[in-house]
Amino acid sequence: MNPAIPDPRIVMLLGVPFHDVTMGETLDYLDGLIAARKPSYFATANVDFAAQASQDVELQQILFDAELVLCDGTPLIWVSRWLNAPLRERVAGSDLLPHLFDHAARKGYRLFFLGGTEEVLVEATARAQANHPGLIIAGTYSPPFAKLLEMDDAEILRRLREARPDILLVAFGCPKQEKWIYRNYRNTDIPCAIGVGASLDFIAGKFKRAPVWMRRTGLEWIFRLIQEPRRLFNRYVLDLGFFVLAVTKQKFEQRFHFFSPPVASSSFHASELKSLEYVSWSGRVDASTVRSGMISLPKLDPGKPGVLLDLSAVTFLDSTGLGLIIKLYKASESSGGKLILFRPAPSVSQTLRILKIDRLIPTAQDRSEVRKILNMSATDTPEAFHFDSLDKTLRWSVSGNMTAQTVPELHALVLEEWAFVPDATTLLLDLTQVSFMDSSGLGFLIKCLKMTNRRPGGTCRIVAASPNVLNVIQLARMGSHFGLEAKA
Repeated sequence: MNPAIPDPRIVMLLGVPFHDVTMGETLDYLDGLIAARKPSYFATANVDFAAQASQDVELQQILFDAELVLCDGTPLIWVSRWLNAPLRERVAGSDLLPHLFDHAARKGYRLFFLGGTEEVLVEATARAQANHPGLIIAGTYSPPFAKLLEMDDAEILRRLREARPDILLVAFGCPKQEKWIYRNYRNTDIPCAIGVGASLDFIAGKFKRAPVWMRRTGLEWIFRLIQEPRRLFNRYVLDLGFFVLAVTKQKFEQRFHFFSPPVASSSFHASELKSLEYVSWSGRVDASTVRSGMISLPKLDPGKPGVLLDLSAVTFLDSTGLGLIIKLYKASESSGGKLILFRPAPSVSQTLRILKIDRLIPTAQDRSEVRKILNMSATDTPEAFHFDSLDKTLRWSVSGNMTAQTVPELHALVLEEWAFVPDATTLLLDLTQVSFMDSSGLGFLIKCLKMTNRRPGGTCRIVAASPNVLNVIQLARMGSHFGLEAKA
């Protein structure tokens, strides 16, 4: 963490955790990341991001895990004020790049442009270096257009290793750029990757930015719509509908539960927990109690990186309180642990459901549910396989996460087991214990399908899956390939 900004406040808006940082603080934070040389990424999120994340659990997870989520939208600034959790400044991607170029030129940072057309990259590079003398563009690459899972990641990573940039700007468009970054950033050795969408097009002069007065008044979308009506019209209509409904729901929850009566606190003996630290909050968890220090983050015990957060006595939870939960979640995850919300009061549960936070941060109502969640996080073992010689079926009950970090081990495991039972013709996957799957996990499932199809009469089917896994599969429209019914 950058000592210049030791603890940026997080505000939860429309299901997205935004960091309350200014443009200057963002650049200071970037300096800390480059000094530490630890791979990470920023996201510049607007209303469209929030709308897509509400339907796409993988994108929401990406935003939860980002080093910084910058507010790229004036309407979101307005919403933060309306919800009594004001963000100080809009840090839009298109505004960030000129400041970033100037800062990088002074510091000697190396940049790499990934995505966009060759013409845009050439023009953007020329203009950026002309306007910011000394700026080092270590490389650019416009990969052949392909779906996310069909991209030649090895070639892209080879070019990045050769260029050795400090900052990677990815222009594939949302959510493709965010998902590509999430899959690959740990393998790049690049301190900071940022999805910049159409910002390189603006730099290259392909599209014009809206006048400053339109940006400040939240009307920039109209200017963009005039330039690209066919591409943006339907998107903006859907975003507007989501925005009005989501803001109304979140505001209603805060008003309706403003005077919620206390709920009887539940008891939990810390001696019953082996890998979790027990923490209990009570009363109001909002901007005032967080700011005053009445509600704060606990110091995690290295021996117990996970946290069981008891919310049964919480009477009110606002955007700032939700942001504190996200900070605790990130601290637990970075320490190799897990955050479980224990017995949240009814009003709190409703807020978590509305913002769809409960699909990424699990909740438990009793001890048995806590144990079940911990078992879902356990690493997989060969004993999870079972071969039925009568119907020639190999059944695999997978647990844990299926992500870029776990897929290599899972792939080696299933290859070995499938080869060990040459009589098997069907691979049945039980994914009910998989709490989260990203695009790399989906790619792994496709590899399983190809592996089984190479055997005469072979096939791969999913017999059951958790809601988060189904979300990723259905968004990719791959359900029918694994015997799953199409989403209604």
